[in-house]
Amino acid sequence: MFKEVNDVNRFFKIVLAVLLLIPMIFASHSEAAKNKGKIIVVASCQDKLVLANGTTMNVGFFLNEFAVPAQYLAEKGYEIVLATPDGGVPVMDKSSNDKMFFNGDDKARAKAESFVKKLKPKSFKSIINDGLDKYAGIFVPGGHAPMVDLMQDEELGAMLRYFHDAGKPTAFICHGPIAALAALPNAKDYRKALVERDPQGATEAAKDWIYSGYRMTIFSDAEEWSGEVAMGTEMPFHVEQALQIAGGIMVEGNLFQCNVIRDRELITGQNPASDLELAKEMEKALSE
Repeated sequence: MFKEVNDVNRFFKIVLAVLLLIPMIFASHSEAAKNKGKIIVVASCQDKLVLANGTTMNVGFFLNEFAVPAQYLAEKGYEIVLATPDGGVPVMDKSSNDKMFFNGDDKARAKAESFVKKLKPKSFKSIINDGLDKYAGIFVPGGHAPMVDLMQDEELGAMLRYFHDAGKPTAFICHGPIAALAALPNAKDYRKALVERDPQGATEAAKDWIYSGYRMTIFSDAEEWSGEVAMGTEMPFHVEQALQIAGGIMVEGNLFQCNVIRDRELITGQNPASDLELAKEMEKALSE
């Protein structure tokens, strides 16, 4: 009888031990799923862009271009690390805070806004000092703001060159690909030549771009045109031409329709409609 009682007690102890281990096993699995790697999301803090006629327009990052890819990758288990030049809070283009960019779903828009606001930005310098080898990929969303500072930022250029040399996924969307020009040896001179409409100076400053010869896309001149007409002036330069002069092989799709181009580690999306497909292509590249 005593043996039977002991056997029963032993059985219940084993069951209890297993039940206690189950949450730990699932917690461990969940933790692993949440740590596929870190992704740097780069944003500008600029809120003004000087146009060709000397007037200014309000600029910032485009909400869906930032949030849709970043949320998608976060849901797939990647940690999103926001980086800005000086660690300041990035500015959102207010015109992008509209449900029309989220298939008319205002809950999705609100979720995206909340997601971005919760991110705590780090400076480029702190990201570099932390060790770029800790990051699996880098992503630059659009909006016109990258035309102001990111495209000529030396620290961003250093980050891009690292990811290029390491063959790690490097993604841009809409106007974001203009930031790829930060990897030029003379990025500031190149931007200056573009603004001054100096093709010879631009050609000279465009030498040795790491993405020269890559197939890529960006918000096209044709897509930009309607906004320029509405403002009665041109952009300080056109982003499609800027990449082309530097050596990019431009692959433009239909106006305002999804178009994602991948060439080696470089992934580019043409416009806001390319947000989800760009995220999927980056996830694919990260898993390879």
